[in-house]
Amino acid sequence: MPSDPIAQVAGKNAAAIVEYCRQDLEASGFAYRKANTLWRRTNLKFDVLKFDIIPHGRCRKWRVPRGSFGLDPSCLFPFLPRLGHLPTDGLQPDKGFGQLRLSLRRGVAQRMVKAPNIWWAGDNADIFSMVVKDVLRVIKEKALPFFSRFEDEDEVLRTFLEDEDLMGCEGVWEFGRKESPRRLLYTGFTAIECGQWDLAISSLRACRERTMTIPSPIREIVQAEILPYVEQGIACAEQRRRWSSGFD
Repeated sequence: MPSDPIAQVAGKNAAAIVEYCRQDLEASGFAYRKANTLWRRTNLKFDVLKFDIIPHGRCRKWRVPRGSFGLDPSCLFPFLPRLGHLPTDGLQPDKGFGQLRLSLRRGVAQRMVKAPNIWWAGDNADIFSMVVKDVLRVIKEKALPFFSRFEDEDEVLRTFLEDEDLMGCEGVWEFGRKESPRRLLYTGFTAIECGQWDLAISSLRACRERTMTIPSPIREIVQAEILPYVEQGIACAEQRRRWSSGFD
């Protein structure tokens, strides 16, 4: 079956957008790239920009054209556990996901894709140029302020204590609903980083108790992943010392 020349051009354009953004953002510290992920190291965390170029199989499933992609910024904090990863995995900013993520929407109309959080790189210079400008605008107006906001550990703690997880909406998400084990775990470890030892202990104990209410068999899976971190965190808070992932 012959290849679709339009799809080939659009696919190359999507890859070219990643490189174009890398060049533009290099002066802002995004000097690292692996595949379609860019990142930089700051005093507190890693700022990660993952360009999710949608593969052929997913394009067919989602009914979007080849050359479609999403943009997934996230903050990866060394002082927070990485749920879903083995402790020996390291921090791996190149994998593209931190503990706090930002959902973004494009600012230009594209009839080829209905989902508001997906861009199509286009099969001609006009569409390509329009998309590049929009992606860079979204990064500079929304992603960079998101990264700056969470350069303050007190703001990270306030977010975990007060804000809603905006899953499914435009905004900050992935840290869990209030009183969820994930949210309580992150709150406890951020409190350790901020030196708020009593809050850390109470949050981590609440996390442990919350895992007991999860129905089986999911409870056993969640406990196996979370409870070792809970015990480490409580020990650190009781001894009034910082927790280290080992990859700071």
